[in-house]
Amino acid sequence: MGDYFMGKRISRNSFSSNNATSQPQLRVDSFSGGNNDLYYYSLTALNGTGNSSSFTPSTNNSGEVSFGAQKRGTLPPTPTFENILKDSSTNPNNRNSYSPLNTNTLIPNNSSYVSYGIENSKSNYVIAVRNAESVTLTYEGIMKGNSAIEADVVGETYNEWISFGIESTPYYYVFSGIVFDDNGGITAAEADASNANITSGAYSNRPNYFNGLFNSAFESGIAGSTVKIVNSCDNPTITYAAQSVKSSGSDIGTYQLKVPITDLGSQASVCLLEERSGTTYPIRTTTNKKTITLENAKYEYQNNNFGRVIDQNVALVLEKEQAANDCKVTDITSLTYSKDPLSSSETGAGADIKPGNCIAYKITATNRANIDINNFVMRDILQKKGDNNAKVTSKLANPSYQASDYASDSVPIGENGTVKTVPLILSARTHRSFYFNTQYGTTQSDTVDAP
Repeated sequence: MGDYFMGKRISRNSFSSNNATSQPQLRVDSFSGGNNDLYYYSLTALNGTGNSSSFTPSTNNSGEVSFGAQKRGTLPPTPTFENILKDSSTNPNNRNSYSPLNTNTLIPNNSSYVSYGIENSKSNYVIAVRNAESVTLTYEGIMKGNSAIEADVVGETYNEWISFGIESTPYYYVFSGIVFDDNGGITAAEADASNANITSGAYSNRPNYFNGLFNSAFESGIAGSTVKIVNSCDNPTITYAAQSVKSSGSDIGTYQLKVPITDLGSQASVCLLEERSGTTYPIRTTTNKKTITLENAKYEYQNNNFGRVIDQNVALVLEKEQAANDCKVTDITSLTYSKDPLSSSETGAGADIKPGNCIAYKITATNRANIDINNFVMRDILQKKGDNNAKVTSKLANPSYQASDYASDSVPIGENGTVKTVPLILSARTHRSFYFNTQYGTTQSDTVDAP
């Protein structure tokens, strides 16, 4: 391997030496015809006439050159000009290997490369060696060629860089990541499960809160979880490795699972499972299962992270408000709703309600998270006399609001039961309100329980 600055061809069989040029030159080879010797030609060591400025080798009847009395190198088999000149070699592989290597070129396993007579300034040779018991790197170069003087001409070329690396197949597959508090920088003191305000305060402008991504600038790992690697997420029957995450220090929450390559065999994929006991950080912001597809020649799989939050940092906030009405209202969104409890009276004056009248409800669902809530279903059980000390029964009443939002098994008008929506998507950082009206029975109670 190296740059060999040999002889420049002047004419068909006339050459000059000491030329660092990309023009046709005599070639050097690392392997040819089973011979592992490096070929080097001292022009004036060949049979012929002239000197280093202009030398004409002689050829036999087959067009082959030969050495004279003072040998300077090794000739390849059948050393015709076509075979020893890089631009006209009859071997296509030889012609292809004459160009300079590009920076960071990878030499494949079980292969080699020699650049022939080219000033390969600051080129990088990168050798890929896999699972080698031992490696010997031999570098040879001709400094200035030969000028027809009797002297050793082996030295180092100039303006050349060599990078040498060894690749070994790992014994293990390695899976790593962190279990983290996905709070986006909201402290435990700021966290509030009932705070539905996403335009100001603690939950406004929090793009890293509850987004399923670990951001080390705002978030940290948490202790208490165990991560396993199993054969399948759907039906795990084999556990290859398990580890409790780090419990303290700067790497709290991190894990690294190692599985011998032989253990996985022909397995195309594996599954990472995150589990946790106790009551801390009960809410997930990511799935607890991750399918990892095993790629060819890839043995390390990083950033398999699992997010959680404390219960006060829950994504969904539900707010329920009510408004008394005479059951004749046609647009229940126009009523004035309040979270304050209602009281009952014979007249139903003001915010009071009397038996037989109606109470409309407004339920607002706010998604504070930075990810969508899929398959959101709103349910509300109407009051029934005798259940939870209720004194009267309420039934669903007109008017309805956006009837298409409600499921086919939701309570019908005039009946008591559960108000239920169809599965909906509650987009990230949004809120949505649901309205329905109810009519109370004619049996008066002392007070109507606040919904």
